[in-house]
Amino acid sequence: MVHCKNSKSAYIALPVAVAGIAFLLSAVPARSASVAPQETVEINPSSGEQMLGVRVGLGYLTGEAGEYVYDETAGGRTVSELSWDIDSLLMFGLGGTVAPVSWLKINGDLWFNITDGDGYMSDYDWVLPGGSWTNQSLHDNTDVTTGFLLDLNVEVEALAGSQMALVGLVGYRVDRFEWEARGGSYVYSVDGFRDAAGSFPSGLLGITYEQTYFVPYLGVGFTGVFDRIRLSAKLMGSFLVSGEANDTHHLRNLETEDDFSGGNMWAIDATFAYELTDTLGMEIAGFYEKYDTIKGDSTWNHKNSGITTNHSDNAGADLEVGMISTSLTLSF
Repeated sequence: MVHCKNSKSAYIALPVAVAGIAFLLSAVPARSASVAPQETVEINPSSGEQMLGVRVGLGYLTGEAGEYVYDETAGGRTVSELSWDIDSLLMFGLGGTVAPVSWLKINGDLWFNITDGDGYMSDYDWVLPGGSWTNQSLHDNTDVTTGFLLDLNVEVEALAGSQMALVGLVGYRVDRFEWEARGGSYVYSVDGFRDAAGSFPSGLLGITYEQTYFVPYLGVGFTGVFDRIRLSAKLMGSFLVSGEANDTHHLRNLETEDDFSGGNMWAIDATFAYELTDTLGMEIAGFYEKYDTIKGDSTWNHKNSGITTNHSDNAGADLEVGMISTSLTLSF
């Protein structure tokens, strides 16, 4: 994507977090083998105790989504590309972990936006093949009205030492974002090339766009425990992504519904956790996720005329987001 500017901060934040965790890992001295095992699985992955843990947190998310329209009658060339930025979105998180045995954890985490976030949208059209864009609209007044991340997974301990453990993951994710673009400026090709320019009324709702992804995934990770410090990192991926998208062009009274399947996703997260007491702890985490561009079919509903048309392989979507967060944890 070429139009996103501010969302790059999220993608810089995660490598910094990972580097910091790697530094802490190298700096923390190895714990003596004579130290007694911890009382909960949350602190010591090789402990035999059962555990129930809950967590609550705040996150700061940025990112960018892409929306594409292809001409299926002309070799699938791109005729429209919309870039939907997430410049800042404050998220609230709730999560829980159940460990019925020492080598198994069942995790669930839900993140959703507290208020509308700041965004930006750019829209480019190519009416003529093989040339520069013919139509453009830019929308500074874009709100991110929905941010929703749901992750359910089972974590199995594969290899474990006195301080380190290698884990495998099987999980399912649902990610949803929605934007509203208002006002903005335009350059159109009406009677000639880029011959018409102007602005939409401030506050006028132009386009509403929503993306939703459904993702079964596999992953690997590690956990390291050093006295009251726990470090963990996970790498996840899927080639079974399905999704849907809805676009409403309010000024044209046109609504499109897209369906996707067979897409790819990969994600990584890293966490630094510190045990404040035997039951209370805190976490600082970084998360990055990327969905490759996925193509699908679409239905166009022309509400003024009542005509509905179906199109094959003429819609596309992609997404990448990054989030840094801090959470309080409670283990029983």
